[in-house]
Formats: sequence, structure tokens, C-alpha cells
Amino acid sequence: MRLPSFQYLFSNAKKSLIRFPLVILCALISVTMGIYLIEKGDLINNFFPFINIILTATLGIPIFFSATIVSLKSKLEKKVRIALMLITTVLLIVIYFTLPGYDSTHNTSLPYIKYGIYNIIAHLIVSVIPFITKGELNGYWHYNKILFIRIWTAILYSSFLYSGLTLALASLHLLFDLKIHEELYFELFIIIAGIFNTWFFVNGIPESFEELEKMDDYPKGLKIFAQYILLPLLGIYLLILYVYGAKILYLWNWPKGIVSYLIICISIVGILTFLLLYPFGNFKENNWIKKAGKQYYFLLIPLLVILFIAIFMRIDDYGITIKRYVVLALGVWLSIVCIYTSIGKSNIKFVPISLAITLLLASFGPWGMFSVSEYYQIKRLQTILEKSNILKDGKINNETIWIKDTFSGFNASAEFKNDPSLSDSLHNEVKSILDYLDNYHGFSKIRNWYKQDINQLIDTKTKNKKEKISVDEASVYMRSMGLKYEYLNDGINNKLIIYQTKENEDIAKVTGYDYLYNFNIWIENNKESYEIGELNIDSTKFSFEFKKSPLPYLILTHNKDSIRFNLNELIDNIKKEYGTAESTIIPGAKLKLAAADSNYGAVINIHSMSLNMADKKIEVNQLRGDLLIRKIK
Repeated sequence: MRLPSFQYLFSNAKKSLIRFPLVILCALISVTMGIYLIEKGDLINNFFPFINIILTATLGIPIFFSATIVSLKSKLEKKVRIALMLITTVLLIVIYFTLPGYDSTHNTSLPYIKYGIYNIIAHLIVSVIPFITKGELNGYWHYNKILFIRIWTAILYSSFLYSGLTLALASLHLLFDLKIHEELYFELFIIIAGIFNTWFFVNGIPESFEELEKMDDYPKGLKIFAQYILLPLLGIYLLILYVYGAKILYLWNWPKGIVSYLIICISIVGILTFLLLYPFGNFKENNWIKKAGKQYYFLLIPLLVILFIAIFMRIDDYGITIKRYVVLALGVWLSIVCIYTSIGKSNIKFVPISLAITLLLASFGPWGMFSVSEYYQIKRLQTILEKSNILKDGKINNETIWIKDTFSGFNASAEFKNDPSLSDSLHNEVKSILDYLDNYHGFSKIRNWYKQDINQLIDTKTKNKKEKISVDEASVYMRSMGLKYEYLNDGINNKLIIYQTKENEDIAKVTGYDYLYNFNIWIENNKESYEIGELNIDSTKFSFEFKKSPLPYLILTHNKDSIRFNLNELIDNIKKEYGTAESTIIPGAKLKLAAADSNYGAVINIHSMSLNMADKKIEVNQLRGDLLIRKIK
């Protein structure tokens, strides 16, 4: 076997660059930005523009690939090709500006979810773009076969190349004691995965798409893989789901969880399996493939019924969310595919085209997943609050009014006035809805429920660079409703204990200390640690954290040293002296912690501390106080 010469490889690489210049340019931009972030990350205050450029350039790879394929297949004139590339560039620029920026402190996840959907749609378009017109099913199948093989071949070559180079670098380090830049290994991975992998992939894209329709080369390995591995696995999973369906009918205990996702995954695997086997079914000896395909889609129908019942029960209980909308939309799409195939249609292009249209329609507009899920969750929240008289005439009753203090957390003279209005289960539902809105939609649609401008209050705290206060928006909105931001143990022996100083003890003289840091934190039960804040004192960087285990404590870390405050011992002493009443006022001197290392001394004055006691186990929910730091030498 004769190996290709370097001249041959260079010639092919050059040809690929000429054919797909913007695709490779996007890969280069993405890799360059990635390496810059790795090298200069510690000096960058605003990561958003760099991350957004990486994401936009990465999306540009399939989009420019599709645009180039259209140009090549349709043999467009130069002016038309340039216009098409300019339109594509404008589209990417628009997408870039839809991604969140440095000042986006609210709802940063939603644009990235949209980006993920656009990426899926872009890749579906890649799979069908040269054969979008009617007919040419054989050419379409061979085109996707080439894409499939090129993807896995590129991954294989990239993996071996990366492994070889990293082993070479490690050998140089071990044998010759040569110092290797630690980040070089990851940078090498990015270069190979981004540039080499992309360049290698486009190098195998055929120049003449018309020739694909005439091809009759069907890889036996692909048939063996689909027939003897995918089909038996598919049969096993279908059997499991049918047995599970029989169990549901027998016990009449309808599912509400993972079964919907399993049905969707297995359905898609089955569709891909029969797409791989499509051309082999055209031969007489393989007539069973077409029959098996039709039977498969008939067998999916009862499973889709289970899927719809399960997802509608979930929606009835908890409303529509983005995930449930996606499951519902995919269920509708699968139903359409089943009906389409069951009536004798065999256009395999229908699968990616219909999926791309479904995702596109679901991604925007008042009918889309984002608008619908936000509407239903806010409506559900509104119903709970109105029935409990927390929300009346569009305004929150007993709203917690925050003290406008720029230099500390959210403080109020009185909180949690509305807690008695809700049962534990409804309280937990309110928290769950607010957490969901925080993660996906933001709170713009409920801001007018409050007398205060909560958004402005949060912005004031988050933009206070000096203190670097981290604000949990869901917590602020729920506490502003007069409700505790925590999950309550429904029906379990649960008790809230609050220790606090007198209001006038919050104001004290600070002598003998160089620095003062105010803090106010709420700790979720599922968190083992909580970063209270970061402080920069001269050239020293401090990290102030709460740790839950093995016993609760506070720790102030700088360089390799740390100052540890025994919070557990303080709690035990207070419990012994003052008991465990729901709310107790105690002297400030009793809520003081002091510790030091060789360079710094520190004191913590706690103004209020909220504890949750369940079955004799105590967990810290909230801490508000001051951290005082002084230099010893």
C-alpha cells in the first residue's frame, strides 16, 4: 500500500480550503478565541463576548457548510454566491447579538437554549440541503452515508493524532525533564477538534452531487451494524416498554417520569436504524426490511399513547415547562412520522425536514416553547398566590420592604409575614416555580406585582463591584413575597429557629480593624458549601465561604492560609444558654466569632442566624452579619 505524499495531502487541504473557506475560517476563529480564553482567562473580567464569538463561529460551521453546498450543487454565479454568504454572515451576527452580555444579570440561560435548538436545526439542514427538491432518494442516502462515515473517520483520526501528540509531549517531560506548559494539552485538543477535525471532514465531501444518485455501492458493514446490532437492541427495548405498558394497565398506575424520554429515545433510534437500512430494502431478498419498517411504526403507536398520557398528567400537575413542551412537540412529530409511514409513504427526507420544521416552529412566537411555558408557570403561580390572598388585585400583600443599603445584602425590619398563608406543599410549589423562572425566563412578567422595583434593587447589589455581592434572584423575589426561600419538609417534624441581636446592635463602632465586609446569605439544603464573597485586600485575594460538613463552619482563605470559624460550637453554646424557641433576641457579644493566622486577625459579628431543626438535626439556612479583618504584621 502506497502512502500519500505530503504534496498530495497539501493539495487536498488547499482544495478543501478553496471550496469551504468560511467553514474553516469559523473553525479558526472559534479555536483562536478558545485558546485566548485559556491563556488570558485570569485577566478577563467579561467572558461573555469571547464565549459568544466561540458559539457563533461554531454555529457558522454548519450554516456556511450548507450555504457552500447550495452554491456548489446549484452552480450559482459568483455574485449570487457572495450575496448568499453575506446573508449568512448577517444571520450569524444577529444570533451573536441575541446571546447575553456582561450587563445581562437576568435570564442568561434562555438564549443559550435557543442557540442549542438553532444548532440542531442547522445540522438537520446540512443533512438534507443538496437534495431538498423532490426525488433523488438514492443520492440523498449516499450523501448522508458519506457524512456519517466522514464524521466517524474524522473523530478517529483526530483521536489518534491527539493521543500521539500528547504522549510525545509527556515523553519529553518525563525523559528530558522539559517543562511543558500545562494548558498546552487542552489547547492542542481544541486545535485538533476544531481545525483539523473540520478540515479533514470537509475534505471528503464529494464534488459532484449528481453522481451520488447513480451510486449502487452499499457498505455491507453498515447493513451488518444496523441489522445485527441495532435491530436486536431495538426489539429488546420495545419488548421492555410493552411489558411496562402492560404493567401500567394492570395496576392502573400511570407513569409520570422518565418513561416519556425512554419512548422518544427508542423511537428515534428505531427511525435511524431503518434509515440506515433503507436502500437494502429495495432488493428482493431484503423485502422483509420494508415490512419490518411498517410494523415498527405501527408498534410505536401504543407507546406514543402512553407518552401523551404521561406528559399530559405531568402538565396537569405542574404546568408546561420547556422540557415538557419539547417532549410534547417530539411526541407530535413522531406521531406525524408514524402516520406518514403507515400510509405507505417512503420519502426518507421527510424525517429530517419535518423535525427541523417542528423545532423551528417551537422555538419562537406566542405558540413557541418559551412563551407557552412562561405563561403557564406564571398562571400557576398567580393561582396559588390569589387563592391564599398573598396576591390581591395584582399586588403582593404584606410585601417585604427592603432597606435601601448599597453596601450590604437584602435586609428588612420584618420578613416572612405570608408564610402562615401557605401549606408546606404549596410553599414548595411557589419556590419550584420561582426557581424555574429564574433558570429559564426571568421575572419580567411578575415585577408589576411588587410595590418596589425588585429588578433595580438586584442590579444595585450585583453592580456593587467593591463588595462583589452574589444575588440569588429567585430568593429575593420569594422573600419579597413575604415567604421563606426554602423547601419545607411536608408533614415532617420541622422547626425554624431564629437567633438575632437587637436592631440597635447592628450599628457599632469599628476600632482596631482595617476592613469591614457585610454579608447576608441564604443556604439551600442541597448545598454542601456556599461562596459568600471574594475580597481583594491590597494585593491579597480572600475567599469567604460557608461549609456544611463535617460540621458547619465559616472559612476565610487567602493564598495557602486560611482562618476557620467554628460555627457549630457557637450554635451549641447558644442552644444550651437560650434554648430553641422560634425567635430569640440575644446580646451581640454572644454571636461573635474570632480567629486568626500568622498574618491576619478576623472577627465575625452575626446579627441574625436562621436554623432549621428536623429530627434533632440542625442546618443553617441564613446568616447575616459583618466580617472584620485586621493585619497582624
